[in-house]
Amino acid sequence: MKIEKIEIFKGTVYYKAPFKISLGTSEQSDEVLIKITDTEGNWGLGEAGPASRITGETQGTVIEASKLIASFLIGQETEDIPILNEKIESSILRNSSAKAAFDIALYDLLSRKYKIPLYKFLGAYRESIITDVTIGIMDIESAVKKATYLKNIGIKRIKMKVGENIVEDYRRVEAVRNAVGDNIEIFIDANQGWSPGEAVRNLELFDNLNIEFVEQPVKAWDIDGLAYVRNKGPLPVMADESVHSPEDAIKIVKAEAADFINIKLMKSGGIHNAKKIADISEAAGIPNMVGCMMEGAIGIAAGIHFSLHHRNVKFVDLDSDLDMKNTLTGGKILPLKGSYRTSDGYPGLGDLNLNPEEVQLVSTISKSGDFKSF
Repeated sequence: MKIEKIEIFKGTVYYKAPFKISLGTSEQSDEVLIKITDTEGNWGLGEAGPASRITGETQGTVIEASKLIASFLIGQETEDIPILNEKIESSILRNSSAKAAFDIALYDLLSRKYKIPLYKFLGAYRESIITDVTIGIMDIESAVKKATYLKNIGIKRIKMKVGENIVEDYRRVEAVRNAVGDNIEIFIDANQGWSPGEAVRNLELFDNLNIEFVEQPVKAWDIDGLAYVRNKGPLPVMADESVHSPEDAIKIVKAEAADFINIKLMKSGGIHNAKKIADISEAAGIPNMVGCMMEGAIGIAAGIHFSLHHRNVKFVDLDSDLDMKNTLTGGKILPLKGSYRTSDGYPGLGDLNLNPEEVQLVSTISKSGDFKSF
């Protein structure tokens, strides 16, 4: 079967509350959705969650990149995933979340076609996986309230954003630790907020709070600084913004700069490259986390299926869909059962479809060569 039609949609998801990290505060995510249909009527959905501070993309740039990528894919065989991904990669430089949307849509289409959940199409390693839930930078009272609620509903892992003010950061994390006790795992994420020297000094403060690891303590480009923190600091280090591609993962391995690597489909360009990063990490003995960048149900579903597939995924940070007031999709968001994210048993990404009240068709390209913008 060949790709018959590609449709590009846009929409906005709004957060239940402002989400603050050291890089800034957000209240919404402007998303782009891709629908790919083959000559037999099989279809798949993909999502781009652009993050200008991380991938350099906006909704507008993703839409324009998507038009170009679509022109490379129309009329191609849907089963030729390696060839299709070569075309996606060669169509345009960077634009990783735009590429991810097409990659995810292709995998969704094929696993729907064969009537199996995506993680089984990829090769299932597990049936469920524990996710953390993130607490952004906020006042101590609000953080304790949220952490207590999360503990009461069965969450076993909490990730806390830090990196803005070390005194306030420490007091907030300390208060949450005291509130939830020692049976809840806590991770901290500085989102590039510290210099290497600051990171080592700051982490010495957190060392008495039973913290599992620190995520991206220094600037993304500072691989030597990341290695310094790993070697001199008291906590294990996870690389996040430093790793977008398989090539980035190799740099981390060679520099011995991290104990863990965070894979995000929006950074990697989708599942195809995520598999490469996970394979490199596994070969080097470095476990992975699969995270998110505030994308909606489709992007989160793709992350869950990838996490259920690859055995090197030890941590999951797939919770942004829980913080949305609205959704761009109809059907069911993949369930959160206690601390576990699972498949819903439906083919592909799950029981998801486009919500016509929340998305707007931007453009469509068909096999005949017709291209329309709206």
